[in-house]
Amino acid sequence: MPYLVSSIIAVVSAMIILFTRYEADDSTITGELDRLKSMFVTVDGFVNTYIQSGGSLSNINFEELYNNGILLGNIEKGAVNSGKEVEGTSYASTLTFPNSKVKWHLLPVRDINSNDNNADFGDSAGSAYKLLIDMHNNSSLMSKAIFSESFSGREFCEKMLLGTLQRNAKSYVSTEDKETFSLDGNDKDGYIVCIVFK
Repeated sequence: MPYLVSSIIAVVSAMIILFTRYEADDSTITGELDRLKSMFVTVDGFVNTYIQSGGSLSNINFEELYNNGILLGNIEKGAVNSGKEVEGTSYASTLTFPNSKVKWHLLPVRDINSNDNNADFGDSAGSAYKLLIDMHNNSSLMSKAIFSESFSGREFCEKMLLGTLQRNAKSYVSTEDKETFSLDGNDKDGYIVCIVFK
């Protein structure tokens, strides 16, 4: 009997050591989140530079920053039009950092009508910007999509930039009277919007 009990204890101990010692490697997602943090800081720095040089938040977008010489030369700026990258549609302009699959989209917060889902931010028109962070092409971040969205939204958007997080935002929408982001996403699709007040 003592032999049986000690054998069971040995097997259980070995299994505990095996399961706790060989956890999944989280260094990849940690590295990607660190890169994402530096991108948040960089984009906010671009906006701050634009404001300090006399620019207005009421018409901010990446093409405006590019035309004012604020974006770094090695950053890829394009616009989305039917899935293709094109130049010249300012509010559709996007930004991608070198060696990154995360795409950024920048829009101003504008006066909006009460029928809009974003109406509670209408009072901040001209004093805030919206950032859509599209992580869905980054396999490391998407391997733990709920965690990536939650962590980056909480730590980088809300705590670091003192912004407001919208986890259900998904894509750029343009109508006659507004440029905004649709709110048809979910908390694991790889898209978040951070509204930053200045």
